[in-house]
Amino acid sequence: MAGARGTARRQLVSRLVGRRNRRRGSRAWLGLLSRGAPAAVVVVLAAVAWPLVRDAIRHHPYFTVREVVVRGSRHLAPDDVRRLAGVEPGVGIWAVDCARAERSLEGVPWVRTARVWRELPDKVVIRVREERPVAIIALSDAAPALHYVAPRGKVFARLEPSDARDYPYVTGLKVADMSGADAIGLRAIRRSLSLLRLAGRRGRVSEIHVDRDRGLTLLPVDPRIPVEVGWVDFPRRLARLNTVLEKLAGRQDEIIRVSLRFDDEVIVRVREAEESAAPKPRRGAA
Repeated sequence: MAGARGTARRQLVSRLVGRRNRRRGSRAWLGLLSRGAPAAVVVVLAAVAWPLVRDAIRHHPYFTVREVVVRGSRHLAPDDVRRLAGVEPGVGIWAVDCARAERSLEGVPWVRTARVWRELPDKVVIRVREERPVAIIALSDAAPALHYVAPRGKVFARLEPSDARDYPYVTGLKVADMSGADAIGLRAIRRSLSLLRLAGRRGRVSEIHVDRDRGLTLLPVDPRIPVEVGWVDFPRRLARLNTVLEKLAGRQDEIIRVSLRFDDEVIVRVREAEESAAPKPRRGAA
């Protein structure tokens, strides 16, 4: 009986304790909910109020663009860069589409790359990297259209009347040479620029003429003698030119043309040779 009474007593205690624990658990959950309610209210209010706050910030005069800084422009005037980018003082800084402004600028022939970014609260910075001309190309069937050529051979901008023209000219190419399956234009321009870099170490170059069959002809400023160089092996051929000019020192005015196109010889055409080779008119001939 004692054991039975002990068992019954334990069951009664466990029921009473279990009820109390359940009450404590429900109170704990209610406490957690009551403590979490303010945070939930804050989240809801923030979600509702954010569009209003965002619009207020977006249109507040504090975020009006007051300065548009242009960096890196040399050929293009800063005002032109701002206009081409579509960014002017007075607009809201959040309305400035930086990616769109960069695309607009990179569509300008003189601009190689462009970066646009905001500096809060009221400044926009535009950094451009312009193309650098190293030569001028004159297409023989597009006169008087002249275009600048960049160091890698890109033909990037048509010359305006006020643009500088003190650059070597690349001549002999046509519009059709610049596109199509049989186009030699870009390759010829790149070879011309390679020759120009080498020849420019020895003196100024006035022109490089392109011919499909004979290759490149170099026209230095001094001495002003056409030099046929061909398509390849420029360093060795130019070295041979120096040797020839040294041997003909004092007679350079007599030289009409020099050809370096052949590996085993240098051909020098002089005026005296041509005059002596020309047939003399017979007496009495009309």
